[in-house]
Amino acid sequence: MYKNKSYRPSSFLSKYIDRFYVFEKSSDVYFELPAVPPGTGLELVFYLGSPLFVNNNQLPKAHTVCPRTIFNFDKTKSTSFISVRFKSGAFRHFSDVPFSELNDNYYSVQSLWGKKGKSLINRLDKKTPLENKIKEIELFLADIFDDYHKKENDKWDFIIDELYYHFKRNTIKEISEKSNLSLRQFERGFKKQFGITAKEFQKITRFQEVIKSLLLNKKADYLTIILENGYFDQSHFIKEFKSLTQRTPLEYFTIENFNSHFYHKSINQKTPDNKV
Repeated sequence: MYKNKSYRPSSFLSKYIDRFYVFEKSSDVYFELPAVPPGTGLELVFYLGSPLFVNNNQLPKAHTVCPRTIFNFDKTKSTSFISVRFKSGAFRHFSDVPFSELNDNYYSVQSLWGKKGKSLINRLDKKTPLENKIKEIELFLADIFDDYHKKENDKWDFIIDELYYHFKRNTIKEISEKSNLSLRQFERGFKKQFGITAKEFQKITRFQEVIKSLLLNKKADYLTIILENGYFDQSHFIKEFKSLTQRTPLEYFTIENFNSHFYHKSINQKTPDNKV
C-alpha cells in the first residue's frame, strides 16, 4: 500500500500554507523512508497510526518538523500521516515558539498549544473520512492564527518571500534597502524572525531549489541547473552539498531517491476535487 497525495488549503490559509499532503506506506518487511533534506519551511505532522521514530526515539502523536540539516526517520513497516507544509517563515504567525527552538527539533502539538492542541488530536482520532480530518486541522489553524498573529511582523513576510522566490536576483543588501532597514537591523531582525541568518537562508533556499528540481524531473545531470541557481561551478555545489547533507551528490542521487522522496510539484493549477 502506498499513497502520496496533496490537498490545497483554503483561500485564507493559502497565504501561509503550501499544501496538506497525505503519506501512507506499509509493507511486510522494514523499509526506509526518504531522507528529509534541509529546507526553509516547517511541517506539522499528524499521525493516523503509530508515530515514527528518529534515532530510536518515538516522536509525539503530532509534531513539527523543521529540518535545517538532513535527517532520516528510522526504518518501519508502516506509516500513515497528514502533513501541513507551511511556507517559509509562516509558522511564526501560529505560535510564539521562536524558530531558533523549532529548527532541527520536534515540538509536540500539545507543547505548542496546550489544551487546544490536545483537544485537536482527540477530535482527529474521531473524524472520518480523511477530508474531514483536514478540515478540522484547517479550522484549528484559522482559530490559533487569531491568537498568535502580530501585525507588526507582517513586513517580514515580504522579506522572506523576496529571499525565497527571487534569491537569484536579490542580494541581502538590496532587500534590506527595499525594506528601509540598515543592513545590521535587517540581519538582526531576520535572525529573530527565522532563527538563522539571511545568508544561511539563501544558502538553503538555493540548495532546496536544485534538489527539488532534480528529483521531480528525475535528472542526475545537475551541472546546468546548479549554474542557473547561482553556484560558481561543480566544486562549489559539491562542497555546499556535503556541508548540508554529509554526503556527496553522487551518493544522494540514486534511483531510490529519484523514485521516493517528499517533494511535490506546484499545486497552483486548480483541480475539481481539490487534490493533486
